[in-house]
Amino acid sequence: MVPAFSCYTTGIYAIDLQLFAAADEGRTEPPSERRRREEKEKGNVPKSNEVASTLVLLGGTGVLFVLGDTFIRNTAIFIKKYLHMGMKLDRFGAEEFRVILAGVSRDFFNLLWPILAITLVFAIVGNVVQVGFMFSPRALAFRFDRIAPNFKRVLPNRQTLFNLLKSLAKVVMIGIISYILISGDFLKVLLTGNMGMMQAITLITYSGFKIMMAAGLLLLGIAVADFYFQKFEFEESLKQTPSEAKREMKEDSGDPVMKNRRMQLARDMMQGNMLREVPKADVVITNPTHYSVALSYEMGRDSAPRVIAKGENRLALEIRRIARENDVPIVESPKQARLLYAQVEVGQEIPQEFFNAVVQILITLEKFRKKVGMG
Repeated sequence: MVPAFSCYTTGIYAIDLQLFAAADEGRTEPPSERRRREEKEKGNVPKSNEVASTLVLLGGTGVLFVLGDTFIRNTAIFIKKYLHMGMKLDRFGAEEFRVILAGVSRDFFNLLWPILAITLVFAIVGNVVQVGFMFSPRALAFRFDRIAPNFKRVLPNRQTLFNLLKSLAKVVMIGIISYILISGDFLKVLLTGNMGMMQAITLITYSGFKIMMAAGLLLLGIAVADFYFQKFEFEESLKQTPSEAKREMKEDSGDPVMKNRRMQLARDMMQGNMLREVPKADVVITNPTHYSVALSYEMGRDSAPRVIAKGENRLALEIRRIARENDVPIVESPKQARLLYAQVEVGQEIPQEFFNAVVQILITLEKFRKKVGMG
């Protein structure tokens, strides 16, 4: 059954809107830090190739503008040198070819190395500004899926449509800016026939420089938009289905059911240990329906009465039951029971602000008076 609104008909064409659906339909959970870390280790990070290529274009154009005169002069010297050398050769054998090739290679590198160096620097900068300094050996490993046909790349989706719009924008914008700049210099170019060679070359070079820089700045705007789009697409690709998110959470922190079970067992064990201490208490202070706090005082060991058990609701009832079975005095003092339960943990001595109230309770108990030698 075809879902509603999955197809739209216009004229004689039927557009299947499912072609434009997200590739990872059902992935609604945001990516976890673990997922991001794993992708980064593989070398998968959000970046735009447009940023690096645009910076290379601007950097290369800039260095040509700054070193233009020197570059043209050195190029002329380079051409003149080897034309003159070629005309002076009486024979052209293997040895002569080797010597000329070595000289051409050396001089050609000396001519181009400033441009090569600056473009290399800008290519590195173009990537570093996007992802920082990062080295991933796993990204260098051979992967068959990189060369295997991937038909998703040619099917209509957000990425292919954005790339199409990006390419069209480049062609249109560069065409418009070139037309405007060339129109401004058109009459000057027509007059180059009446100029000297260097003057004509300078004029044409300067016009080319203006076109390249203007196009580079326009492409930089496209590159910034492309970077944010690639970042958005990368985040979308990392999203997980609810089942994947749950499975990852289980792997990272253990099965929540088992974790809760372990916590419950730990609470049960703590409560069991605590209830075994109730018969040793000197008094159980209660709020008749909600709280019970068992206190014990050992002369020579404790500087103040110590909470050895406490509980709320059903656990409070259990503490009172054990106290009655073991003849431990039970005293109702709702205020003290509530405060002791909230502020003093099991095993801790009571704070000083409770001394007067608790001592007033203890000295009324005959069993406690005999224990401390007051009876």
